[in-house]
Amino acid sequence: MDVRKELDGMSGNLHSSILDRKNILTSSIASQNEVLGVLLGSPETANFLLPELRMVHFGVNQVLYEAGDSIEYVYFPLDSIVSGLAIMEDGTTLETSMVGREGIVGISSILGSGVSRQWVWVSISGAALQLRAKLLDDVIVESETALKALLHCYRALITQVSQRCVCNTRHTIIERLSCWLLMIHDRVGGSNLNLTQEMIASRVGARRAGITVAASMLQSMKAIEYRRGRLHITDCDVLERTGCECYKIIKNEYRFPPPTRPADCLITQPSHCKEIVA
Repeated sequence: MDVRKELDGMSGNLHSSILDRKNILTSSIASQNEVLGVLLGSPETANFLLPELRMVHFGVNQVLYEAGDSIEYVYFPLDSIVSGLAIMEDGTTLETSMVGREGIVGISSILGSGVSRQWVWVSISGAALQLRAKLLDDVIVESETALKALLHCYRALITQVSQRCVCNTRHTIIERLSCWLLMIHDRVGGSNLNLTQEMIASRVGARRAGITVAASMLQSMKAIEYRRGRLHITDCDVLERTGCECYKIIKNEYRFPPPTRPADCLITQPSHCKEIVA
């Protein structure tokens, strides 16, 4: 009888542990990724999605999709940033969009062709939540709230892409770099970012020499500290004064509470990602 009680107690503790784990994951997701937080606001949607979400870790320059890939998984970044890159025939790259905790990586699988039109690389390493695209498609069919959240996310992404097209054409390197750094700061903060000048140049669409000059100017203005591939944003006000009007237009599409680290959860490697490239 005592053994039976002990087993029942163990079973109850295990069940309680699972529920606690579920609640911790829910709270963590809702506070880290804005879109997923909205989706989990409905108990029915939360019960459907939570068992299917997988925490994954991204490394810098990890390829999530190549141009032409079918998008089987979508990702909800928590403290990572993923970039859409246009790659020219001569190897030149230019970032057309970045997605962090405000959005979804792979949204075109739901609201588009389901095929990646660009290369999608990781710019800032960190955690994200992986979900099969088909499951998200099922959610928006059943939930008007989910559909509106994804449409808002898609509209914000289109605004960013459109405005950055103007920015890359009309504004100086230091203006574009200031805008880009502010966008990074909104998504992950500004402490000890691993950003080489070569990588920044590939995102901003400038020569490395131009980035060196612009970064030196920002450092002399006390906006950033940059040393040996590690960058620290020290004064966003200076960056806003130095940057162009594009930053405010892009930011107004999103809400950015202060970034925090995701909860301690089981982290695995993304099942769809390519090898990390140098």
